[in-house]
Amino acid sequence: MDIMIKIEHLTKKYGEGDSCCLALNDVSADIQENTFTVITGKSGSGKTTLLNMIGLIDKPDSGSILVEDRNILDYGKKDCLRYRREMIGMVFQFFQLIPVLTCRDNIMIANECVKKCKKDYFDTLTEQLDIKDLLNKYPDQLSGGQQQRIAIARALINQPRIILADEPTGNLDSENSRRVIDLLKQTTNEYGMTLLMVTHDADIAKQADHCIHLVDGRIQQN
Repeated sequence: MDIMIKIEHLTKKYGEGDSCCLALNDVSADIQENTFTVITGKSGSGKTTLLNMIGLIDKPDSGSILVEDRNILDYGKKDCLRYRREMIGMVFQFFQLIPVLTCRDNIMIANECVKKCKKDYFDTLTEQLDIKDLLNKYPDQLSGGQQQRIAIARALINQPRIILADEPTGNLDSENSRRVIDLLKQTTNEYGMTLLMVTHDADIAKQADHCIHLVDGRIQQN
């Protein structure tokens, strides 16, 4: 199986002097394509920082991140935008839906940038996620579990190679958490995507193909 993401010697600190915090400390890991990998650890261990580096939301002080053998940290502005739009989809704990847009428009807003979604894919995806009846509603008319399913559709609509999920069940009850994880696993596996997820939930971690466990910014177990 090929390596989708190769992380090499990532280091990131915030602040200076006595207030300096070492968020990542010489982190290296390989993430294989079309697998489900979780990043675990206590709050402040560097989980979200690592995910944000892969998503180019933040950049490290040193190290490299190779995606399909290209160092994404060398990308200029244009390549960064293309990478975010076409290569990755992101799912957040607090959904990040736009309240003034319908659910359909929330899903399609990412696709407006690349114009590659086919109607049959949209129909299949919304049916798989059981959100067809929600498309003309607004986010504040939905439950938390329904909003997260809309957010998953938005992340998958451009058929990216990588899905980055930051505590996607952190705001949901146990039943909706189970459903969201099942849907993420099913859809990413079916479409050949690589799923990388930050979680505190030990039950979710047990379902993953691989686990990266961080302690104080260092990998303790991989």
